[in-house]
Amino acid sequence: MTATLNNQLVATTSYRCTVTVGDGDEDEKAVDTKLIYAQKISVSYEITYLQEEYGMIIGESLNVRVYGGDAYSLKSSYKKSSSDNEFKNSKCELGSNSANVDENGSTTITTATTTDAQSLKCTLGFITNKDATDTEEEVVYTSTKTIIVIDKCGDGHYWNVDECTRCSGNNYKPSGDSQFEPCLSCPAGEEPNEQFTGCKNCAAGKYSTAESRCEDCAEGSYSGAVGAKECTPCEPGKHQMTAGQSSCSLCFAGTYSQGIGLASRCKDCPEGSRSDDGADKCTYCGAGKKEDNNQCISCDGLGQYSVPGSTTCSTCPDGTYVHSNKDKCVTCEAGKVPNDARTDCEACPVGTYAAPGSSVCTSCPPGTFSAKAGSEKCTKCEEGQYQDEEGQTTCNPCDANQGEYSPLEGSTSCLKCQGRLNENTCNPCPKDHEFRNNECTQCQVGEYSAEGSGSCQKVPPGTKKVKSSTLDFDYCPAGEKQPQAGQTECVSCDADKGEFQTETGQTYCKTTKPGYQLNDGNTKKEEVKCEKNSYSTGGAKKCTKCDSSKAEYTEADGSTYCNICMGLVDKDGDCGATNCEEDTVKLEGVGDGEFVFEVTKVGSTARVLCEKDGGKPDDVLTRYCSYNSATRKGEWATADSSKCSSEFTEQVEEQLAKVKEIDVTNKEETAKTVQAITDLATNATKMAPQDLSNMATTVSDIAAKFEEAETKVDATEAEGLANTVGNVAGAGEAKLASVTESEKTKMVNTVNIIAKNLDGEEAVKTETIAMQKFSKIEVAAPIELPKPKKGAKSPPKLKMRKAAVAGDKEVAPSVAVFDKETAKAIFPKPTASSSSNSNSTASTGSKTLKVNYTIDSSIVSLEFAGATELDIEIEIPVDTSEDSGKSGYELTRTCKFYNDSKEEWSEDGCKTIVGELSGETGERIYTCNCTHNTSFAIILSQAEIADTIQTTASTILNTVNIIFLGLTFICIAPFKKFRARRLIQIQVQLCAALFVGHIAFIILGTTTASSKSCVPGVIIVQYLFLVAVAWSVCASVTLYEKIVNALKSFGKQDKHYFLKCLAGCWTAPLFMVIATYVTTLAMDEKTLPYVTSTGELDDEKTETCWVASPWKWVGFIIPVYLCLGINVVLFVMIARIIIKAGKSGSSTGHAREVKAIMSIATTVCLPWLVALLMTGPPTMAQIFQWIFIIVTSMQGPTMFICFVIFQEDVLTNLFSLIGKEPPQALLPAKSSKSTKSAASEISSIKPTTAAPVKKEEKSDVVQVKNPEYSTPVQQAHHSEENIYSKVDEEAPAEKDDTISRGSRGSKHLYESTSYTQHGDKGDDINPVPAVEQGETYENAAANDLDIAQNTYPHVPQLV
Repeated sequence: MTATLNNQLVATTSYRCTVTVGDGDEDEKAVDTKLIYAQKISVSYEITYLQEEYGMIIGESLNVRVYGGDAYSLKSSYKKSSSDNEFKNSKCELGSNSANVDENGSTTITTATTTDAQSLKCTLGFITNKDATDTEEEVVYTSTKTIIVIDKCGDGHYWNVDECTRCSGNNYKPSGDSQFEPCLSCPAGEEPNEQFTGCKNCAAGKYSTAESRCEDCAEGSYSGAVGAKECTPCEPGKHQMTAGQSSCSLCFAGTYSQGIGLASRCKDCPEGSRSDDGADKCTYCGAGKKEDNNQCISCDGLGQYSVPGSTTCSTCPDGTYVHSNKDKCVTCEAGKVPNDARTDCEACPVGTYAAPGSSVCTSCPPGTFSAKAGSEKCTKCEEGQYQDEEGQTTCNPCDANQGEYSPLEGSTSCLKCQGRLNENTCNPCPKDHEFRNNECTQCQVGEYSAEGSGSCQKVPPGTKKVKSSTLDFDYCPAGEKQPQAGQTECVSCDADKGEFQTETGQTYCKTTKPGYQLNDGNTKKEEVKCEKNSYSTGGAKKCTKCDSSKAEYTEADGSTYCNICMGLVDKDGDCGATNCEEDTVKLEGVGDGEFVFEVTKVGSTARVLCEKDGGKPDDVLTRYCSYNSATRKGEWATADSSKCSSEFTEQVEEQLAKVKEIDVTNKEETAKTVQAITDLATNATKMAPQDLSNMATTVSDIAAKFEEAETKVDATEAEGLANTVGNVAGAGEAKLASVTESEKTKMVNTVNIIAKNLDGEEAVKTETIAMQKFSKIEVAAPIELPKPKKGAKSPPKLKMRKAAVAGDKEVAPSVAVFDKETAKAIFPKPTASSSSNSNSTASTGSKTLKVNYTIDSSIVSLEFAGATELDIEIEIPVDTSEDSGKSGYELTRTCKFYNDSKEEWSEDGCKTIVGELSGETGERIYTCNCTHNTSFAIILSQAEIADTIQTTASTILNTVNIIFLGLTFICIAPFKKFRARRLIQIQVQLCAALFVGHIAFIILGTTTASSKSCVPGVIIVQYLFLVAVAWSVCASVTLYEKIVNALKSFGKQDKHYFLKCLAGCWTAPLFMVIATYVTTLAMDEKTLPYVTSTGELDDEKTETCWVASPWKWVGFIIPVYLCLGINVVLFVMIARIIIKAGKSGSSTGHAREVKAIMSIATTVCLPWLVALLMTGPPTMAQIFQWIFIIVTSMQGPTMFICFVIFQEDVLTNLFSLIGKEPPQALLPAKSSKSTKSAASEISSIKPTTAAPVKKEEKSDVVQVKNPEYSTPVQQAHHSEENIYSKVDEEAPAEKDDTISRGSRGSKHLYESTSYTQHGDKGDDINPVPAVEQGETYENAAANDLDIAQNTYPHVPQLV
């Protein structure tokens, strides 16, 4: 029979069978039914029973045990029937594996081959009775459930339905555990070991949950020990900017952090505060200290104090001392003054007094005394007493026995009674009279006398007496004082110094205390407190308002200083809290997609749930609110959404888990995995930052597996992985901001690893990334590198200047090229690196407000495996088409490489060569000559700069000006013949001063106020321009004397005039400039610096170097305009004379007028008149600054024209050097009436003897008769000879050429040949004005005076 065990192999089954009793005869048969029990069979293997697991491994044994009773025993061999000839063995079978069952009911099946699912089948023989004829029965037991036999799975694997599967994720399989049981999960803080047979602790800097493997702690957190279940955020005072760290770094001294985690970035302490390493807040330096270089330094100077949070120590004003807390100044009360240490007040000694706020004790004036120390005021002497000395402690009694008395308080002397003295009362003379000459006489103004005194005395201090007829004197009213006796007027208190006096008859004025001001400027009223948000340090007429634009305020009235508000001062003048205003951030696909950050206080971190409905409380976006000291407002940081998820989060995590199990040698499996990742990456713009991080890790893990397995990457795999990186990089800046730099670096390294392991030399190109691996590159032969499908129009090129060698063989590079936008997304942002020194500011010395560095090209990443020395050139195309729209910026492009060790872009070892602009592509080629094996890019530094048009124009025009000044100097100075002419000598000095001054000014324009050369440069420039202005005054005075005074004195000159000018013009300006500078050294350099970086037209984009106010007024502007005023007056007077002379018809043309006016205009420095208008409103000032530049630049050309071109003798002298005559066009026109030369006419004039004077009242010309000629001789003249050319000669008059008196001591006049008004010989004689005694009339041939040549015969009359 066959028994089937349902559901299990271990069971007891009963069945019925028929037993025949008897010998077989029919009538003797007996049929009975008995219950027969089948034997209990237990089947087991190893530890567990088959009812729990139905699987075996090859080599394992299945033990089968049959438990039988005494009556029905198991037979190891039996015959199925009595007719059988052969015995059969009781046995159990499992597929092809079988074993016999022994007499004890036991057997062991050892599996030798694998089988599909099979039922256990046991065929057993039993003895059914125990009589002599035992009946053997065969029973077959078959299990209803099947058992499979499989090969043994490897370590860390388990049987998964139909195959061995390795444990994944955070799961493991212990060695020796049944492979039919599922994998176990590692607890939090651990992860599977490399064989997945057990768990190991997460390394320090990592953590894991029960569901995940060990991961790096994010930026702003750490794990300090192995086996961390979670990362600890950096506590306040620490920071950590790198993921996967085992500790947080302490903030350096002078910095602090208040946030937790990513918000714990260290910030500089505000001014006036400090911190130690690891500070979570900064501590303001206390009262009496100042902050300097993160140290609180005590204000130990004499009388110094400071309020909390100060960076400087202030000095208490006179009359105050430093409070013991050193946080304020305390005004000394009446009768006291500060001690020498300025730490307290000390009482004034007897005989002196002090008003509140006094700095010194004042001796009591005569007529008063102070008997005790610390007196506020002196006590007047009583009637009958006097005091004639100051600083006394008592008064002296008047001697009544001698007739002395004093009827008034405060007397400085006793009166002498000229009559009867009765108890200090004198009867003879009435009040305000004195006994003199035996009679009572009225006292003088400022004197008084009591009735019967007999003598007058000065009115006491604090009083006045205006009229002598007045019987009484007046006390000084409130608001006035009089410290002296016998005065007719009182002195008003100086309101500008904060002086006031509320009482009458006082000898002094009080001074307002710190925190107080005059009551509406009234010196008669009591002082009042400063209103809120204003302050005073004492002695103030009006309190100074706090500057709300600098966040200054005060807490209450009566403040002595302003506080600094770390926020905004509201309309009521109160310091308000600073917040970041409400802001909305939109992130597609992340959580709810739109996140509203409410108003948050500065220094706090705002948190918004990623999902309002159903989201985890720990899944939040965080955003730190910081304080912007420039705007004094709160400023939001970039939102951190790294803890939020998206609809793709699970898919990304699933792919990440699969990648960890991938076998890259299995190309089919790898292709499927890469394709799945590539398809998933197309949704990158809808992913959360953690998804992007996991995608970066996924591609990084795949690349690492290729490298570990040394397996080549085919084109399809490379293209898929590159597309994945490109899509993740294009997810958007808002999301990538929450992806750590280490994750971005993984993507960069992924591309480089793929490029290095490419299969073949065929380029792989995607929209954003191109890769290629070269096997050989010829030296000096440029090759094109692969180019992404979008981005640059032309490909980059590589040229090997020499072969790259690794060991003893040449190597070729692997190349990865990233388009510009992808490069910006995943490469670190460039900054001003430590090696850069030329691109941060303008090279002209100007400062810039901001310099922005950006990646401006594709990034070329090269790797020469094993090479240590490189010499390569990389041509990188850059699109410069947008440069034209950035005229307000200085653009600098530099070839740089990414330095992994310093984590910055550097230009060390790289040289940038700027190429030509391509007409076809519109791109400019930049060549990088480098020695590095890394990533290269063109970095653009975009610096906001000031408009340089004015500076450029000024430099060019100044250069032209300098050239003409130099030419003028060269054309005149070297020639001895011109040195005797005073005006030319002055012109040479003026040219020299201007020439050197303008050169110094251009050089000064290249420096800044912070440069060491600024101060000496400013002094030199000021000095030279003051010298030039001084010489212009000297020239103006000379012209005036020559044109006016010389004509009146007929040649009388001071021979030492030029030496006086030389000494004065070169030394006086030097004294003025040096004195100004020395004065600044003696004063507070911080409050009144000598130089400043801000010009009059400062646009906050340029830094200049010029003298600061008020020193520029004292040492430069006022002296310049003083000289300018003198020049203008002289210029007007000279021009008036020249113009009138020209209108009188005494000149043949207007050329001389033009030359004179142009020369004079240049001499008096017309540009400084324009400079006077440059300090008005900015727009007008800008216009006049242009005019100033233009007019200044015309000095040199104008001087050259006037002093060289228009001077006939100078011009003739220059042409004579080359043996030629000057062109007629440059020479002045000659008079048509001149028939003879001046020399021929003048040579006939001879001196005459003295003759009696004949006066003609209506004559304008001296009539001199020549005894050698019977007819008058007419003097010819040069009609257009320059008025400056010969008028200033200092040569003495020759004897034969001068018509003079026979004796200087005799007084008589001369008569000579007549000279007519127009130079013609005529009958009508106009005599020259009479020559007075002591004067000389010099002939034109001797001194060439133009008046002698009739150039301007009416000038003397006009003068």
